[in-house]
Amino acid sequence: MNIYLTYFVVAIILTTVFLVVRNVQAEEKEYFVLNKSEKTFGLTMSFYASGMGLWILTSPAEVAWYGLGYDIYGYALSAATPFILIYIYGPRISKILPEGVTLAQFVEKKYGTVAQKVVSVVAVIYMSAFLIAEFASISFLFESISDVSGILVSVLVAITTFLYLNKTGFKASYITDKIQGIGIILLLTLLFGLWFSQNSVSEISNFADLGGLNTFETYSLKSALAVIIAVTAAEIFSTGYWQRTFSAVNEEVIKKASIFSGLGVFLTILLLGIAGAVGAGKGLEVPTLSFIDQLNLNSLTVVILISLATLLVTSSVDTLENAISSTISIDIVKKGSKEANNITLVVIILALFASTRVNNIFTVFLVADLFATSLVFPAFYKIKKSSKNIMLVIPFVGSLISTYVYRYFFVDMQANPGGVFVPTDLYGLADLNTFGVALLSSIIITFVADRFNK
Repeated sequence: MNIYLTYFVVAIILTTVFLVVRNVQAEEKEYFVLNKSEKTFGLTMSFYASGMGLWILTSPAEVAWYGLGYDIYGYALSAATPFILIYIYGPRISKILPEGVTLAQFVEKKYGTVAQKVVSVVAVIYMSAFLIAEFASISFLFESISDVSGILVSVLVAITTFLYLNKTGFKASYITDKIQGIGIILLLTLLFGLWFSQNSVSEISNFADLGGLNTFETYSLKSALAVIIAVTAAEIFSTGYWQRTFSAVNEEVIKKASIFSGLGVFLTILLLGIAGAVGAGKGLEVPTLSFIDQLNLNSLTVVILISLATLLVTSSVDTLENAISSTISIDIVKKGSKEANNITLVVIILALFASTRVNNIFTVFLVADLFATSLVFPAFYKIKKSSKNIMLVIPFVGSLISTYVYRYFFVDMQANPGGVFVPTDLYGLADLNTFGVALLSSIIITFVADRFNK
């Protein structure tokens, strides 16, 4: 495909997204959250679009290529389980904190400032890793589809998102979510339509079976459970989800939107995982492209892929940029929208630079996931009961110590690539035992600490 046509498609998508919000006006508060105004459809589209990212075109296929049935279904479930927690806790926390923006604000109200800082730092680490991964994925995916400069596309996305976030912040991100969500669904439908037109149902079924879709082994189950625990724990600390939760008009809207968006995310990732299994069954050699490499990359297909990839990356990047700057501004430095604008610019520059230097972002993800796993239970324990900072800090620190002690004494440091501090198994994937120790120890320590606190 002509390089200039690719840049033209990217430019058209980015310009359209920018024009949608160019005349939007926002109050000071709307830079961080909307004023209890959003209904089911808008919140569903926003949850869905902000939860999607460029990763959906590569990661589910890669998981399916390496894994088996449990991995494929587990990965799809892990993408949806944060919405289960939002369904359960979102309405309750929104009621407790009607003027809230971030989960860390709830933690501050429940425990205190120290606990708030701990949650904020963990959230920023995780979201920053996600943002860096999105920028890094641009170079890989765009250069695989069309012979363009990935870093140039990254810069164009960064400039566009900053321009509209700089003006109205979260309000702009939320409005663009609706357009991006609808566009992503339509383009995915077109893409799967092309895929089905090039493969019969019987071929898809046979190759998926060869790729391991219907093979269920114990080690695959352990890997899937590890991913579900890790991703669920980390994603629930994503400020982007909580900004949207606190923007809902009422509790019923939060519940409905979390159900619809959770189902949408689950089905999307499951279909892309099945497609990846088909690629594995066909013997395609590049795991991350085991779905894309099945497509006949003519001009029409590439235009659809480039358009989809651009929408995916802008929907994810603008959410993460605003969520990170909001968390730092509100929870760490306690400043307003003007300072948040400057923080957003710094975040973008650092993330762009890191995306060109990082070798293994998966390691950062795993460490952040482990921190979140150690935090998730004490953060949500007895949400209506106020307590002290130490009641969150002790379970968190105690859980991490327990986990590292477990890895030091029971994991073969010579064979395990993660060593003591990175929670990998022998294959470099998320280790179920490590995440299990982190979660269970945090639960036990929370119960013991609560008993002594009484």
